[in-house]
Amino acid sequence: MALSAARRLSSSSAAAAPPPKLSSLFAPRRNPKPRPPPPDSIDEPPPRKPRPRPRPLWEEAATLLRRLHEGRYLPGPDLSSVPHACSPDVVKAAAERFGHDHQVVAKWLSGSDLKKVALFGCPSVERRTVFASKRLRAFFNIQEEKICSSCKLRSSCKFVNQEVPRHNKVILSDTMRIITLFVLGAFPQELQVTAELKASVCKLLKDTINLSS
Repeated sequence: MALSAARRLSSSSAAAAPPPKLSSLFAPRRNPKPRPPPPDSIDEPPPRKPRPRPRPLWEEAATLLRRLHEGRYLPGPDLSSVPHACSPDVVKAAAERFGHDHQVVAKWLSGSDLKKVALFGCPSVERRTVFASKRLRAFFNIQEEKICSSCKLRSSCKFVNQEVPRHNKVILSDTMRIITLFVLGAFPQELQVTAELKASVCKLLKDTINLSS
C-alpha cells in the first residue's frame, strides 16, 4: 500500500511539471555583425572653400623695398627684386619707422591725393591701421559715420564710427602704413581700388621717396 502511494505521488509530480518551452529546443541566435555601408553612402566631409588668391604686388613695391633697405629700415639682403618674399607686417612696420624719421616730408605731399586716400576708408581692420586711417580722415575733417556707413569691412571692425582727436598735421608714419598695404596688395578682397586711387597712392609714395633722399 505504501508502495502504491509512492507511485501515485511520483506520477502526480511528473504530471505537475511544466512542459519545456519551444525556444529551449533551439540554440540561441547570435546577432549578425553589422555590414559596412557601401562606399557611396559613407558621409564625406564637406569640401573646403578655396582660399582667395593673394593680390598681386604693385610695381611700386620694389621701389619701396629698395628705399627701406637703403635706409636700413629693412635688415638683411635687398629683396626689392623679389618683393613677394617679404612679410607685409615687417615691411609695414619698417615703412612706419621711415615715416616717423621723415615727418618733415608730409607738408610737401599733395593734399588732394592724401584726401583721396582718406576718403577710401581703412585698408584693414587691424587696430593700428584703422586708427592711422582715422587720424588721416580727422585731419581733413571727414566724419567717421560717412566712411563707416558704406565700408565693406564694417561687420568685422571693432571701431565703427569711433572718432579720434584731430592733429594739425598729416602724420607721415600713418600715411606710410596705409599706402604700404596698398602697394603690397595686403588688403582684403572685398575692397576694390580704383585707378584714380591707385594713381594717388603711387604719387604719394614716389614723392615721399624723392623728398626724403
